Amino acid sequence: MLFPTPGLRGGVPDLRYHLISLISVFLALAIGILLGVAVADEGVVSERLEAEITGIQDRLDGQRVEIEARDREIASLQERAAADESVEGAMSETMISDRIIGYEVALVAGSFADPETVEGVESALATAGAEVVFAETLEAPSSASEVTSGIEATTPIEGDYTDVALSAVEASDDSIPPQAVVFVGGGELPPEAPSGALDALNEAQAEMLEVWENAGLRIVAAESSDAGRSEVELFQSAGVASVDNADTGAGRAAIIQLLASDEDGSYGIKDTASELFPPAPE
Repeated sequence: MLFPTPGLRGGVPDLRYHLISLISVFLALAIGILLGVAVADEGVVSERLEAEITGIQDRLDGQRVEIEARDREIASLQERAAADESVEGAMSETMISDRIIGYEVALVAGSFADPETVEGVESALATAGAEVVFAETLEAPSSASEVTSGIEATTPIEGDYTDVALSAVEASDDSIPPQAVVFVGGGELPPEAPSGALDALNEAQAEMLEVWENAGLRIVAAESSDAGRSEVELFQSAGVASVDNADTGAGRAAIIQLLASDEDGSYGIKDTASELFPPAPE
């Protein structure tokens, strides 16, 4: 008796078995071909990616070199600017030193003026030999009630500024007004400033300048070169001499120059300036 062997049924070869075997072989070949193609494609893709990555890296390296060169150039310019500023400061100090010895000055700072600019102006006055007999910083309006006139003809902030102006006039011990007042203004209003604050400030400051003018004081107004909100046009409308770069040595020297003369006009670096620096006294 013959026992059936694999692939045989009753000693007769099973055609389906062979067919399955052939299919398995062909599947194996197909899988091998596909794997080979995939590996080949992966190699091509990998080469392309490597080429693109290399190109990007080269461009980044080139940009890095350019950035480093620009950084060196910027650093050099900054060093030169610092050196120029140092020279300007030294020249300014030499120019104004003891220029107005014994000159009595009232120094008033606007509510939004740059504090460092105010300090610089005060230092310049001391270097020039002036005596600051009155120094005050105006209060900023903090509520709508301070900038609203209501029944009164003036706003509360205008009344406060007028009081400060009168105090500056009466600052001297012998009741004689100081010879001049330096007002440092400008500066951005904060977002929380009450509505109408800008108009009220302009009116209050105009009234304050008028008080000083009526008292016969020499008035020099100033602000920093980056004040944000410039008040030069307000000073011009009041007929007050002004300097728009009081945060620089040249600007502080211009203030002293104006105090030592009777020159009017607007000086500095902004479009509203008529000249860079006041003319030298004859």
